[in-house]
Order: sequence, then C-alpha cells, then structure tokens
Amino acid sequence: MKATIAVLTAGLALMLSGCGSSTTQSADPTTTRSVTAPATTVTKATQPADQSEQPGTQPGQSVPTTDAPVVVPGPATTITERPASTTPVAAPNGSGHGLCFDVNSGLANQAMNRLAATASGPWQVYGGSGDAIADGCDGVLSYLVATSGNIHPYTHILFFTNGTYLGTATSQPYGYTSVTGKTRNVVSVDYRWLKSNEPLCCPEGGPSTVTFTLSGTTVQANGQFPPN
Repeated sequence: MKATIAVLTAGLALMLSGCGSSTTQSADPTTTRSVTAPATTVTKATQPADQSEQPGTQPGQSVPTTDAPVVVPGPATTITERPASTTPVAAPNGSGHGLCFDVNSGLANQAMNRLAATASGPWQVYGGSGDAIADGCDGVLSYLVATSGNIHPYTHILFFTNGTYLGTATSQPYGYTSVTGKTRNVVSVDYRWLKSNEPLCCPEGGPSTVTFTLSGTTVQANGQFPPN
C-alpha cells in the first residue's frame, strides 16, 4: 500500500516537473485604432445630373455655383442712320430773329407810320407776338401793340399775316387795352373803360374780352368793344 502511494506520488511529481519545464508563447499584441474619414463637402452646381465634375477641382473641394442666367451675345448689327429730310420753312416778309413777325422789321415800321397821330405823343412799339418760324408761318395771325402817351396811354392793336399788314383791331385807339390770349390764328384782347367820374387808375367798365380770328386774309372780331 505504501509502495503504491509512493509510485503515485513520484508520477505526480514527474508530471508537475514536466509542466513547469514547458515554454508557453503568447500571440502578438493587437492595436486597434479608430480612424475617422475626412468629411467631404461638395456643392453641386445647378446643372443636369449627368454632367461630370468640373475639371481642375480636387476631391473635397467646394465647387462654386450660380443661378444667374448665361447671356450669350447675339450677332452684331450695324444700323446706318440717315438724317431726316427736312424742307426749309420759308420766312415771310417782316420776319426776323426767328419769328414770323418781327416788331423791329420794315413791315412793322411801315404799319406804324400809317397810324393817325394823337395829342398824347408819337406811337411807340410796346410789344408783339412771338410765333416761331420753325413752327410754320402759314395761317398765323401776328400782332403788334402800339401805345401813345406814358400814363394810361392810348393803345392800338395791329394785325399781320404772312408778311402782310391787315390793319388795326379797332378804327380808333382805346385806353386800358391789353392782349390776354394767343393761339395760332386767334388773338384775345381785354378792354376796360371809364364809366363816370372814377379815378383814372381804376376804370369800372369791363373787362370785355374780344377775340380776333384770322380767316384767310381778313380778321373777324367777336365780343363787346368799349362805348365811344
């Protein structure tokens, strides 16, 4: 019995000795790294999906986009402008300074010399119409305002058309007379007059507006004239 136990003990010792003398190798250590791929931002241009990426760009590079319309210039067109043909406007007798009737013309002077003299003094040119030659002078009624005296003067309105003197608006001159309107062939004149013993500065008669219309080579009056 003791011999059996000794044998078992010796065998066990040998087994333990063999286990202690064996070499145990372990596997190589493994290193695990967490790698995050770089983010790629691609801005797509507004274009059809089947077009390839623009040349010259690198991966991850933003591509500028635009929604602006592309303007394609058309073929050049040469336009040759010709000056409009203009017919020179004939200036009538008595015209000057670009006007159909010039109050400083010989025609005006001749008409003034035909006015009867007054006790107030000689006749003087006070003003006149301003119809431009560039607008045409055919059918235009022009006028000249002549006055005699300095304070509340007598006044004559002389009419002209196409280089011709037509005469005065009234057979005799009146005081307190003024031209208040003008169209191509119509002249409007306001008349005032003394009624009784009011001051000379403030006539109570009127105003009465008389229109003078050119008809051919005559002038037709329409309105009330001052009493004689």
